Amino acid sequence: MSSRLSKSLGTIFCQDCGTLLLNTGEDFITCSACTCRHNATEYEDIVITTKSKPKTFPSKLRSRHSKVQQLDNYKEESASIKEKCPKCGNEEMNYHTMQLRSADE
Repeated sequence: MSSRLSKSLGTIFCQDCGTLLLNTGEDFITCSACTCRHNATEYEDIVITTKSKPKTFPSKLRSRHSKVQQLDNYKEESASIKEKCPKCGNEEMNYHTMQLRSADE
C-alpha cells in the first residue's frame, strides 16, 4: 500500500486531505477534495469489514421513533375511573397526570 493512502476504520482515506476515497472502477482514483491521484491496484484486493452499533450514527428518524415510543408508553400509564364524562356522557373516564414545570418552580 502506498504511503499516500491511509487505511482507517475499514475505509481508505486520502493521506493528503483525509477525504474518503471512492473506487470508481478506473485505474486511478482521484480524491474529490484535493484532486490527488491514487493507483487503484494498490488496494484492489483489500477486504473491508466494518462494525457499528445502532447508536454510533445518530439520526433524526431514530430520535423521532424514540419520542413516539415514549408517548405510546405514556398513554398506557393512564388511569380510568367510573364517573360520567361531562363532555360526552360516557360512564367511564380515562386520565393521566403530567409534570408541567420543574419541581423547583
